[in-house]
Amino acid sequence: MQREYKKIGVNHATGAHLDKYRRMIDEIDATLLDLINKRLSQAKEIGKIKEKHRAPILDDARESEMLKRLMDLNEGSLMRNTSLLQIFSDIVAASRDIQEPSAFHPCGKEVPRVYVVMGSPIAHSLSPIMHNMAFRATRSNGVYIALDVKDISRAIAGFRNLHFKGASITIPHKVPVMKYLDDVDATAARIKAVNTIIEDNGRLVGFNTDCDGAVGALSEKISISGKKVAIIGAGGAARAIAYGIASKKGSVTILNRTRHKGEQLARDLELDFRPLAECRHVKCDVVINATPVGMTPHVHDAPVPEDFLEKDMVVMDIVYSPLKTKLLKTAENIGCVTVDGISMFVYQGARQFELWTGLNAPLEIMKMAVIAALEQKS
Repeated sequence: MQREYKKIGVNHATGAHLDKYRRMIDEIDATLLDLINKRLSQAKEIGKIKEKHRAPILDDARESEMLKRLMDLNEGSLMRNTSLLQIFSDIVAASRDIQEPSAFHPCGKEVPRVYVVMGSPIAHSLSPIMHNMAFRATRSNGVYIALDVKDISRAIAGFRNLHFKGASITIPHKVPVMKYLDDVDATAARIKAVNTIIEDNGRLVGFNTDCDGAVGALSEKISISGKKVAIIGAGGAARAIAYGIASKKGSVTILNRTRHKGEQLARDLELDFRPLAECRHVKCDVVINATPVGMTPHVHDAPVPEDFLEKDMVVMDIVYSPLKTKLLKTAENIGCVTVDGISMFVYQGARQFELWTGLNAPLEIMKMAVIAALEQKS
């Protein structure tokens, strides 16, 4: 061992210190392995009880509760919560394999299904963290990667040739991607934007889950029917959110800086339009920012003036980096109910996961993964 240290320029005394710490790590590893196997033994007993009573092995609520408890216990520790979630998700998966071995498919026997997110820029995307955690939690044999795509037509051709199983589509490709698909779901066709692709026996079909994401996030805080909703922006996200709100009987007004684009969206979905500069004349119960204004690094920007907001409004921002934008901080100070960008992001991602796999999405685990990743970046 000392000869090894000598090669890398470590003297005898330092090498002895390294050996000491490595021996301690080896002992800890042995203890960890023993504890994990003891945990699996208990899981096996639980599996026998569930089998006897014909109860399902999967218990998403229990697993979400366990992971949340561990994250709380981990506060202030060296381990990052993203690592904690990955480690304990694998331990939980091993427990499931003990309880239900017939359902386990080792990667060596089944080629992983590949899913991608296409956009540009894409390095900031939390979709890989969220979806890979969902695959872990459900033992789905899938892997999700980010692709920085400038030319969407060539990317879709590559998607077909590589036999990917599904894709998320983000800025700036949600609209142009539609002409390269074989079919588009009726909702996405009406919205005129696609954020999800499914490969179906060689055919590529487009969907839009942003509307599901917005409705899911808002519905946690308010009943949408009959509410007056002002949506800031006229891009792909604004289109999807407006469609989702209107489908739930909300009354939508589009506020946009550029009149032509805002009026076009209002005409397409039969909504009201007002220039953003006239926002103070719009009375509403809900305000939704569907623009990138306030996103890192421009954290001091807000899409509307402070005096537009009123106490008891519901204020939602689709931006999730930072988690609390200037708009949301201002709204909280005034006394508004706020909805952060994580909620919509996770809800739309959960719907994507369900479309791709046919499984129920582990919503709470996906949300924990996103929050942990954001905390790690801050």
